[in-house]
Amino acid sequence: MTGTRTGDDVRFGRTLVGATAGDLLAQPVEALVLAANRRGLLGAGPAGSVRIAAGPDVEREAMAQAPLPLGGAVVTSAGRLDARGVRSIVHAVIAGALGDASTVPTVRRALTAALAAVDAAKLRSVAIPPLGAGTGPGQLAAASVAAALVDEAVAYLRRSPTRLERIVFVAAVPADVPAFAAAIERARSRSWKQSA
Repeated sequence: MTGTRTGDDVRFGRTLVGATAGDLLAQPVEALVLAANRRGLLGAGPAGSVRIAAGPDVEREAMAQAPLPLGGAVVTSAGRLDARGVRSIVHAVIAGALGDASTVPTVRRALTAALAAVDAAKLRSVAIPPLGAGTGPGQLAAASVAAALVDEAVAYLRRSPTRLERIVFVAAVPADVPAFAAAIERARSRSWKQSA
């Protein structure tokens, strides 16, 4: 199978992969991935927006499963976001504690675990922010995170039978979208080889 372009998205097998700038909560998907810590507390950024929009039950559900495995993922309900069509929140555990920095290998493992959790929940579409990226001390560079997330997602699609129809990487800052688009294009041209 080859990666083929469909509009702004690229098809990898049955799954369309794309990137956009905007609000994670505005994406028409069944699952949202959030950066999480081992305690399940929802911090600032996309996680804070989800806590406000979904209600406190989502954070309580995550905390009830603590301590969460570093590099793992857990699924909770979507709280009030179910009215928007979101069925689940997937907490990708990239940090030991709230505010701790992450590493690219941990982000990779957490994304793989998150995608497996999305598949296990039989969800067909997911929105993913740049996990671990930011401008604060110890935060990862957006370009490094984009490359790692896209590479890991495409690797997951190659090795796992999946129900996923769409993966969208959502950058809050429009300037970060080209890094995701370039990573998707690289994956299309070099990682998705013609099957014999």
